Amino acid sequence: MYSLAKFLILLIAASILSFGCSASKLDVIGSEQIIEKSGDKPGWVKKIPKENDEHYFFRGFKTNALSLEDGLTDARSNAIRQVLEMIQSQGLVDYKKVRVETGLAETREDVGSVTEDGLKILSKTVASGVKELESYTEKVERFTPQGVRYYYNVYTLVRYPQSEFEKAVALAASQQNAEMRMQNNEQAQDVLDELDKGLPTY
Repeated sequence: MYSLAKFLILLIAASILSFGCSASKLDVIGSEQIIEKSGDKPGWVKKIPKENDEHYFFRGFKTNALSLEDGLTDARSNAIRQVLEMIQSQGLVDYKKVRVETGLAETREDVGSVTEDGLKILSKTVASGVKELESYTEKVERFTPQGVRYYYNVYTLVRYPQSEFEKAVALAASQQNAEMRMQNNEQAQDVLDELDKGLPTY
């Protein structure tokens, strides 16, 4: 009787151990852990600083980068893209406001595309005004069915001068105004002339 009871206990223990090992293997596949960091995670990674009287702030990021160098490059590009999107957004708001004030119909697609096209050419101007302040990086170890793989999460904090923002919008209007003169698009040019009145000249 004692031997039977001992056998049953050993059998149950072996079953539990076997199940535990199997569950552990299932948990490992797809799991990941941070094995290296550039330092303590700064607060701006989660909460971007508010703008001040001189600068706007942006957080660029790239996760799951295959190399640290690629991650840094992509994070910077992401930040610059955010600056461009802000300029495009503000430029379109101002442009559409003038369109309404000048009485141009919203259905005029050729007129509506003027500012969109013009603001897309600002990439180089914006990039030169962006200043990187700080970067934070993580090296991640991930377990996959193909084995252990390593990736990088990269975050970068940049600032962009408000004065440069005004210059960029003014430059977009100026360049598009010249383009509309070449195309003889009088309606679009009228809108740009009105918009240009409210922009600084440099």
